Amino acid sequence: MPSSLRQTGTRILMFHRVLPAEPAAFGLPNCYRMRGTALTVAELERVLDEAGPIVPLAAVEGALVAREEPPTGSVLTFDDGYREHLDVVAPMLAARGATATFYVATGLRGNGSAVGVVDAWYWLLDHAERGSATVGMPDGGTFRGRIDTAEEKAAWVGGPPKVALLAATPAEQRRMLHALAESTGTTMPPDLARRLYLASEDWLALVQIGMRVGAHSVGHPRLTQLSDEELDREVGESIATIAATSAPVAFAYPDGAFNERVVGRVRAAGASSAVTCEIGVAGGGVEVLRLPRLFVAPSSGSLIVGASA
Repeated sequence: MPSSLRQTGTRILMFHRVLPAEPAAFGLPNCYRMRGTALTVAELERVLDEAGPIVPLAAVEGALVAREEPPTGSVLTFDDGYREHLDVVAPMLAARGATATFYVATGLRGNGSAVGVVDAWYWLLDHAERGSATVGMPDGGTFRGRIDTAEEKAAWVGGPPKVALLAATPAEQRRMLHALAESTGTTMPPDLARRLYLASEDWLALVQIGMRVGAHSVGHPRLTQLSDEELDREVGESIATIAATSAPVAFAYPDGAFNERVVGRVRAAGASSAVTCEIGVAGGGVEVLRLPRLFVAPSSGSLIVGASA
């Protein structure tokens, strides 16, 4: 994809974290920065300057339902319900008269204790006390490597162990996290969820300043890997929870994982739209439950738009 954000059609832009570019363990960039899922405030300001008219997601939903061409401009979407979405991002947007949709996993919240598996993995890497680690893989193999150089840490952030972690069962994920913690001499603080995520009352605070809150499942699993019963809970419970705060409820597929079965459950649960991680610009004829997005990430001081990290 071209680096410019100035394109015709409706661009649904996907963001995750907004963090200072401060060094983590061993003086290296933090995992979110290495993976391209964190912008600084200055970088986000630049995106907003370049994005053209900011339009609400509801305008795209309405146009597609009416079989009309969606409006020209950019829709802003932020995934995973991080603390800074209320503390930093929403005030920036409000000052510009702009709005965004913030997708939250309803079981990962600041007034709870659960932490998403990727957030836990990244926290351990970013706070490691030792410069190497060994982790057993779900296939029975072992991954060994250093985490005190940028090149080798990158393998942990986006290479084979991260890929295996996302594809693993919950029990396998717990074993991998335990092994990483043991290897790195690191433990997760008991209040990590509070440090990372919005509390449930913060969802309403976002709505009250003109933002929209959407559902992103309960625990952020890959929905395609779930049984029918598990899928119904992850989709239905999260949409019902968010409906009490922000309706109609927009949905985002965790990790962009969806198929016909998942789309059917999201439709049955009453979602007004659903965004994917597929690359594209929303135009007439796009299905409202399969909306494409453009991933915005920093790269060598410039912003790129393309595939999700």
